[in-house]
Amino acid sequence: MVAAALLTTSGCGLFGSSSSKSSSADSKNSGAGSATTSSSPQATPQTVAQAFLDAWSKSDFDSAGKLTDDATNATARLKAVMGSLSPQKLTLTLGSQENVAAGATSGSPTGSATGSASASGTPSASASSASSSAATLARFSFTVSADFGNNLVWDYSSAVNLVQGPAGTPVVKWSSAVIQAQLGGTALIKAVPPKQSVVDAAGNPIDLTKHASLTSAVNALSTHVPTNTPPTQLTVEFVDPKTGSPIAPGTIKQLGTGTGAAPTVKTSIDPKVQSAVEAGLNGHVNAGMVAIRPSTGEILGMASNDAAVPSLAYKATRAPGSTFKVVTTALALQQGLKPTDPVNCSPNATVEGLTINNDKSLRGGLSPATLKDAFLVSCNTAYVHLALDGKLGSDYGALTNEAKTYFGMNQKWDLGMGAATYGTAGDEQVPKADGQGLFARETFGQGNITMSPLTMASVAATVATGQFKQPILVPGTPQISATPLPSGVDSELISLMQGVVNSPEGTASTVFPHNVGLGAKTGSAEAADTPTTDSWMIVFDKSHDIAFCALVLNGGMGYQAAGPAIKTALQNLGYI
Repeated sequence: MVAAALLTTSGCGLFGSSSSKSSSADSKNSGAGSATTSSSPQATPQTVAQAFLDAWSKSDFDSAGKLTDDATNATARLKAVMGSLSPQKLTLTLGSQENVAAGATSGSPTGSATGSASASGTPSASASSASSSAATLARFSFTVSADFGNNLVWDYSSAVNLVQGPAGTPVVKWSSAVIQAQLGGTALIKAVPPKQSVVDAAGNPIDLTKHASLTSAVNALSTHVPTNTPPTQLTVEFVDPKTGSPIAPGTIKQLGTGTGAAPTVKTSIDPKVQSAVEAGLNGHVNAGMVAIRPSTGEILGMASNDAAVPSLAYKATRAPGSTFKVVTTALALQQGLKPTDPVNCSPNATVEGLTINNDKSLRGGLSPATLKDAFLVSCNTAYVHLALDGKLGSDYGALTNEAKTYFGMNQKWDLGMGAATYGTAGDEQVPKADGQGLFARETFGQGNITMSPLTMASVAATVATGQFKQPILVPGTPQISATPLPSGVDSELISLMQGVVNSPEGTASTVFPHNVGLGAKTGSAEAADTPTTDSWMIVFDKSHDIAFCALVLNGGMGYQAAGPAIKTALQNLGYI
């Protein structure tokens, strides 16, 4: 009873794609493997267990989850754990039915209370035991064979309990211990090659006692193996889902034998910039900042100050608010509008029954107003009217296209530690709007748009040079490209962003010194999980070839928290 398939969670295995073919269930057991849902009239504990393993092996986690008594958690955990483990090939083989004592309840699938790995590393017997006292209909052992290529294979055994589901048919009693006996409800499992030494741009090891917010990135870089470079040794271990750091009970299995000295990974982190962005976040909790070199895309510094999201600087998924007006303005300019053209900065605007207001300082609107005025004072309603009046085009995907074509969004970026889509929980930071109402909200960075300081720092960097350079943490990492902004459009964007700093009416005029070459855009964004708006600011400094973005959750207006954070960083660098 074998179920084997290539895992497709991330498109390929951790160490490159495999040429192996998926194998089907053994023909003599085809009857047992024919059940695909527990609602089938022929469903038995054995056929449901087989169907569960079949779905799991094919990375069909939704189907596997539906065969359990806790579909939501089972689906999420299978997806997270297998995405972290990421073998090239997974083979699951159903074993024999085990004896179950009369009246036994569905506890740990293996009948063991040996503890489990939690995110904090504290063993917990309860984490691997079922909370329900439902009677066990049957228990089956099964074996797992995770093949990482290069003769590195992790073989182990587990078990599943089958209980009666709500419909009266058997379902798998879910626990993370089904995946691996010691696995708790939050920890992940990862196959880690020998650690590489990670150094800064000057060639010095990055001291995580001084730069703790780089821990996640350094952990990822120290164990990342480039495609087509298979390791000769792996350590299977439990890791913290937030930081990627090993946690108790630690090493599960050693695979293979390492040869030679571990290589060194040289990053683009500038020690002075890193210290400056960290200093900028002092006093700001739940905050993140990124600094980029616009001419190359190299990340010079990134810091986070958030216990819940230690990598907030690049993993945040927050509405960017008015900082996104840079992208919307680029689209407006390409649609033929000029900064001197009139716009409707009304006190409020109503779209599909939703009333949209400006920030408190602009609740009365501004009349008359030009596109330049709307940008400088950050008038939400002016941008809403641009959408409603068709001045951004008739395609509700126009902002989606603009963000991808000119700003490199909606694509996977490889910073040097594997391809990922940053600033979003999905595949696109700027998904296509499904109608006029959502499109109107997207114009000022709300709706379904989400970003991180990394992605918005890249927007500022793109304006600074007129050409998107994909952010990278390891120089030499291949970068995706984008179409350069038309020169006239870019020069106008530069002028507008500099006006936000230099003009008396600019929303950042009270934050930075004037006429020193800085350009900026403030942002404040509403979020359901914070009582006050998130504070955003993006800044470029052309003379020093650097761009920043800061985000302070619950920080208020952009000039109140995020702006001062960047100002502190610039002052520490001696740039202002």
